[in-house]
Parts: sequence; structure tokens; C-alpha cells
Amino acid sequence: MLSSAVLMEQAYYLKKLKEDFSKRQRGNAAYSLRSYARDLGLPPSTLSQVLLGKRPLPLKNSNRVVEKIRLNAKERTLFIDSLGKKHITLDQIKIGHGDDRFILDETYFQIIAEWEHYAALILFDCGDFDRTTVSIQKRLGITKVRAEVVVENLLKYGMLSIDEDGLLVRTHSRFRTTEDVASHALRTSHRETLEIAQTKLEEVAVELRDFSSLMVAIDLDKLPEAKIVIREFRQKMSELLKTGKRSEIFQLAIQFYPLTKIDSSNNAISKEPQ
Repeated sequence: MLSSAVLMEQAYYLKKLKEDFSKRQRGNAAYSLRSYARDLGLPPSTLSQVLLGKRPLPLKNSNRVVEKIRLNAKERTLFIDSLGKKHITLDQIKIGHGDDRFILDETYFQIIAEWEHYAALILFDCGDFDRTTVSIQKRLGITKVRAEVVVENLLKYGMLSIDEDGLLVRTHSRFRTTEDVASHALRTSHRETLEIAQTKLEEVAVELRDFSSLMVAIDLDKLPEAKIVIREFRQKMSELLKTGKRSEIFQLAIQFYPLTKIDSSNNAISKEPQ
């Protein structure tokens, strides 16, 4: 029998799986691990290793499993959180010290302000992208005319070129915008991102999106450090997602803003919007 200390150390998701398995066996003494694996939609060998603590439950199976073991909303959240920490933590993701990203400033207003331009550039990271205007139109769900305008703009700004086969070529591998510099283009982009997010909140299944927020009391002197941490997080997300079979474009938006009215005369924070 496991000691209470060992049980306390077990990840929440593992404890809930064992509890559920135990309840099913209590109601049916002949209920086997193979039966449990069948009911959860997992290979018996995988479930055996999970219950023995030799490997974490595969993340791709997590949503189906929480449905099968009938967790309530709170339990589901704790289950997914504990499982996620078994798979990856920010400390495990390494980012390089150099930054070779091409910096877009205000002279690239249209590219920054209108989401389709950057999305078209990111499509080049998808393995099934055939580097044509038609593919951009279909993958982004925009009109033929809009796709043509986007490509024309990217060619004009030197961010795309055309090779000898007539296919589009991205001229830089990675891009970034300026930080903490007043930019009308970025403000326009942020507004558009928020408007799109409102639509996606209603249209996209919860399994395919993540909307979250954190409300905290802060010392304004810590704000520059908070921005650095957020930027490092964005870079680590980029590193995490740059491998594997990439096929879709997702947008990550982090909002971090004051809810209280700040007396700007008592601090050194710039009042210039970004």
C-alpha cells in the first residue's frame, strides 16, 4: 500500500485516475486495467505506465479522459494543470541569446496594422503551404482580391520575392515589431487583434483556444520587469511551437493593463500609448 506521503506527492491527474479506476473496480471486481483502458480510449500498455507513474498521460488524450471520468469544472482544471506541468515547464524551453528577427518599424505601417500580412508570412512555416496567392486566400479564409493586395504589399516592402518557378519566397525567416515605442501601426494592430479575439471567443471550440487573465496588485517599479518576463514568455512559446508538423496559424495575445486609475504625476511611467 502506498504511504500517505507518496500519495500527497502524486500529481493530481494521477490521483483522479486511480480514484476513478478504484471506484469502477469496487462496483465490479472483474473490471480490469484492460477494461479501463478500453473505456478511456487508451492502449492498455500506455495506461499501465501512466498508473505506475512511469510516464505522464499523453496530452492529446487529456480532454477525452476528463470527459470519461466525469470531472466537474474545478477538477477538470486541476487535472489539466497538473498534467501540463508533467509535460513541459518554461524552464525547460531554451531561447538563444542572439535575435536575428527582422524589425518592423512604423514605415511598415500596413504590414503591422493589418493581420493578413503577418499571417501570410507565417504560412511559410507550414509544411503544406504551396507558396501561392491562391493558397494564402484559402488558408486565411480571405477573398481573392484581398489576398492579391496582401501579396502586392509584401512584395512592395521587400518581405516577399518571386523565384524562377513563379512561387513566393519569404525574404526573412523571422520578424518582430518595436517594443515600448509609440506606434500608431501597433495600436491599430492591437485593436484589430482584440476585435478578432471577440469573434473567436464565440466561434472557436474551447479545446482550440485559450483565453485567460490574471488580476494582481503591483508595485509600478516592477512594471519594466513584468514586461521583460512577458516578452521572454512569448519567445519561449515561439521556440516550443516551432517544431513538429506545423499546419495551422494561431495568434497569442497577452493583455496586461491597469484597472485602477494611475496618477501619472507620481510615477515615471510614460503616458504615451503604444
